[in-house]
Amino acid sequence: MIELKNVSKHYGLTKALDDVSFSVKKGEIIGFVGPNGAGKSTAMKLITTYTAPTKGKVSVGDFDVLENPLEVQKLIGYLPETVPLYADMLVREYLEFIGAARHLNGNFKQRYDWVVEAAGLKNVLHRKISVLSKGYKQRTCLAQALIHDPEVLILDEPTSGLDPIQIIGIRNLIKDLAHSKTIILSTHILPEVATIADRILVINEGRIVGDGSFEELRQKVTQRNSYYISVKSSKKDFQSAIKSISEIEDVEYDNDVPRGIVGCHVFASHKVDLIVKLNDLIRDQKWNVVEFLREKISLEDSFIKLTQSNEDSTATKEGGDE
Repeated sequence: MIELKNVSKHYGLTKALDDVSFSVKKGEIIGFVGPNGAGKSTAMKLITTYTAPTKGKVSVGDFDVLENPLEVQKLIGYLPETVPLYADMLVREYLEFIGAARHLNGNFKQRYDWVVEAAGLKNVLHRKISVLSKGYKQRTCLAQALIHDPEVLILDEPTSGLDPIQIIGIRNLIKDLAHSKTIILSTHILPEVATIADRILVINEGRIVGDGSFEELRQKVTQRNSYYISVKSSKKDFQSAIKSISEIEDVEYDNDVPRGIVGCHVFASHKVDLIVKLNDLIRDQKWNVVEFLREKISLEDSFIKLTQSNEDSTATKEGGDE
C-alpha cells in the first residue's frame, strides 16, 4: 500500500533521510518512532506529497507521489502534529468546509455523522474552535482526517492533549480502523506503540535502524537472556550450586536483599533457555523461592539501544574517515 525505495531527502547539506526503504501492507498499523530530528516528520511529508524526495521513489497505492499527487492525496487522511484548524469557525462549519474541499457531495451527511460519533464531537459542534480545549482540537483534526474515508491514515501524535479516557477511545478507534485501512502512527509515547502497532519502525539520523514487532526488536538488541532469582540460602551454598549449570555465562548479585536471602541476575546466551534447569536446581536444593522470573528488555531500552548503536557506528565511521 505504501512503499519507499532508496529514498533520500536533503535540505542543503543536511540529510533528513538517507537511503530509506520500507513498505507497509494494507491493514497494517505501523508505529514510527525515533528521537527528535530523526526523520519521522520528513518521511510523513514525503508520503503525503507535502514535499518531494531528493532521490528515490515514494508510492501510495498504485500512484507515485511525484507523478500523481492528487490521486495520492485522495487516498490519505493526515493528522499532523501541529493541528491545522480555522479558529473562527464552529466545529460544524469546519467539518462542512473540509467535506466540501474533499468533494464528498451526496456522501457528506453519512461521513459527517460517522466522524462526529467516532471522534466524540457531538457536544462541541456549535462551539468556536478557538475556545476548544487542546484535546477537542485534536479530535476535531482527527475528524477532518477521517471524513473522506481514506484508505491510508498518517497520524502524528494522535493522542497528544487527550485525557486517559479519550486516549483509550482513540486507540480503540485506530484498532478498529485497521481492519480496512493502512495506518502509520508516529508518537513519542513508546507504550502506545506497543499497545497499538503491529510493527515498529525505528528511525535515527535519517536511517531505519529497526523494523519488526516489539519482540523481534527486543531480540535484535538483546545478546543474552536474563533471569532474576531470589531464594532463601547462604551466598556460599548458592554460589556452589549455581556452578552446576554450565550454560550460565555470568551472575550479578543483588546486594539490596534481606539477610539470609540471595538475589541475583543470571545471564545466558539468547539461544539458551534456562527456565527448566533453574527450576530443577531450585527443586534439587530445596530452596524456598522469594522471586524467580525471566527478565525482558523494555521497549524504552530497546529504543535506546537501537538509536545509540546507530550513533556509535556513525561516529566510528566518521572517525575512520579522518
